[in-house]
Amino acid sequence: MDPKIYITVASSTVSSSTLFSSNTGNLSSQNCTHIFSIRNQAVDLFLMILLTFVMVLGVLFNTLAIWVFCFKMKKWTEARVFMMNLLLSDCCLLFTIPFRIYATQETWELGSTFCNALLSMYFMNTYMGIAIITLISVDRYVAIKFPLRARAFRSPKKAATACGVIWLLLIATRIFIKFTADRISTDPSTCFRKHSERPLKRALYFSILGFCVPMLILTFCSIEIIRTLNKKNKLSVTEEKDIQKTINIVSTNLIIFLLCFLPFGIGNIVRFVLESLMLECSVLKAINDFSLCAQGISDINCCLDSLCYYFVAKEFWESASLFPNFKKQLIQDQTQESSI
Repeated sequence: MDPKIYITVASSTVSSSTLFSSNTGNLSSQNCTHIFSIRNQAVDLFLMILLTFVMVLGVLFNTLAIWVFCFKMKKWTEARVFMMNLLLSDCCLLFTIPFRIYATQETWELGSTFCNALLSMYFMNTYMGIAIITLISVDRYVAIKFPLRARAFRSPKKAATACGVIWLLLIATRIFIKFTADRISTDPSTCFRKHSERPLKRALYFSILGFCVPMLILTFCSIEIIRTLNKKNKLSVTEEKDIQKTINIVSTNLIIFLLCFLPFGIGNIVRFVLESLMLECSVLKAINDFSLCAQGISDINCCLDSLCYYFVAKEFWESASLFPNFKKQLIQDQTQESSI
């Protein structure tokens, strides 16, 4: 065979093979995009009911908290600083919930720019809430584990500085992602849902640094607090009851944190792994739906943060006068454990 003819045929074969591979990849990508675009009616119904519940209770509880923290309390303490920041984070997150309910039932017609702004607000305040809950746990740990040296480590100014650093870090991270992250195709008709099979590294980073690390810190501090209180010599029956109440509070807060955020963190990590393995689109769609549900479950924490207001801030109930008949009894019941 003429060498020129052979080279031409070989080149044509390679080009055809490359074109076929490219077309196959495009068809596979288009197929996945189509599968991801199909709404799961059960998931949408679940999210609509859950988010409506969270919005109603969240607005009610956080309105009460705003009234007490902003208009009734005068003294600034570490607990008040943390609670004010947690309250701000919860309110910002609650602002996004009506739009998330809308996105589960209707085609998104509010624009991609507004969608991206809501997404940034939602995820930033989700991780901000996790960080502040972790700071509260560390503050408790220092107060109980090192009571004599706690005054040197704890103060309202230091609590405010810690919260300010986290706010700045999260804002800087969102700006960095905005200008440096890889551009991915977006569907202007949807919001608050991933419609691509492409793995996002930033989702993995946020899950590890924003959830896994705080979870380990929170778990360690909670276990150490419980161990320290169990070893403490009880001088009276009253003190024993107060210590047991505090142990129950710490245990409950840890359980609530894990129930709300563990599915959310695990879902994001598992989704990244499965997408990196390039599994079938139906499998990726299933884990994507799970992540959506887990995301909604994590929002329940907006309501359950009110338990932190109840248990952590003694001043909260000392300042509240909505229920004057029960005020004295509440102060008596909460004085010991809330001061921790």
